[in-house]
Formats: sequence, structure tokens, C-alpha cells
Amino acid sequence: MDQLDEQTMQMAEEQITLERKKLPSLNLLPEEERKRIVQRVIILTTPMLIHEDNNLRIRRREIISDFSKTVGMATMIDVMRPDIGDMDEYVRNGAAICFSIVASTLGIPAILPLLREICGNMKSWQARHTGIMIVHQIAILMRSTALLVGSGAIQPHLVSLMEIIEPRLNDETKKVRTITTLAMDLLTEVAAIRY
Repeated sequence: MDQLDEQTMQMAEEQITLERKKLPSLNLLPEEERKRIVQRVIILTTPMLIHEDNNLRIRRREIISDFSKTVGMATMIDVMRPDIGDMDEYVRNGAAICFSIVASTLGIPAILPLLREICGNMKSWQARHTGIMIVHQIAILMRSTALLVGSGAIQPHLVSLMEIIEPRLNDETKKVRTITTLAMDLLTEVAAIRY
């Protein structure tokens, strides 16, 4: 990592630390201020969720998780929704990772209505693609859990997730079909894990 990356990461770390100090009183703030803080934390945290340093990725997931627990699903969706249909795939990838962390933290059933909505959005292939990527990222997190405790506890969620994305196997957009195939393969792999 070069000097600029280290400096940028250090500055981001300092800003995240300042925002984390607001967690205990975050829900006492006006809604717009709360959303602004959450959005800033997501912007600062997301690039590090794909960093090669696993420990750094884990710490960043914990930050997203902490903010999710504090503000809840509705605020997290409101803050990240604009990224779902973004033209920039990097932005959509970051949103998918963040949404998977939120789902893992607050429960997969809580995100299912959003996934049904965006995976069925026929106006934007980018939104459908992001929805399937969220499912793929959830499957990655579920695989880690299943390897530790088996797949029995997550089986009901696998069925729901498969039902949501299966129609996209015949999507008009190749990128959507491809990520759907990858997500379904991974969900099938998770379902087969025995403890």
C-alpha cells in the first residue's frame, strides 16, 4: 500500500471514529441528521469492505452492523437506496455488500420485501443486478455461518432468496442472468453444507 492510501485510510479511520462516538445518541437526532451521519459512514466504510486485509474488512462490517442496529432497516434502506440503480458498477457492488451486512445483522426476512421489489424492477437492469448481487453477498455471509453451524438454521431463508431471484435466470440482460446463476449456485452450495 502506498503512502497516499495509508493517509487516506487514516483520515477515514479518524472520521469513522468521530461518527461512531455519536452512536449512543444517534436516534435522538433529527431524521435528516441521522441519515446524513449514516450516509457519511457508509461512504467512508464501503471502499474498505473490499480491501485485501481481512481484519480491516471485518472491522468495517462491524461498523455497518453497529449503525444498522442503531438506526434500523428503514433508515439504512433510505440511505442506500439511491445506489441500487447507480450506473457505476463499483457503487452498486458497494451497496450490495452493505445491504448484505445489514441483512445479516437485522435478519434476512427484514430485507426480503426490498429484494422482491428491486429484483422485479423491470425499468432498471442495474437495480435487478444489484438486487441479485445483494443475494449473492448474503449467500457469501451465509456460507461462512453454515460452515460453522450447518445450514439448518438458514434453510428457510435459502428458499425465499431462491424464489426471489429465480425469475431473473431468464432476464433480458446478460449481466443479470450471469449474477443470478452465480447466486443460485452459491445458495445451493450453502444448502448442501452439513455440520
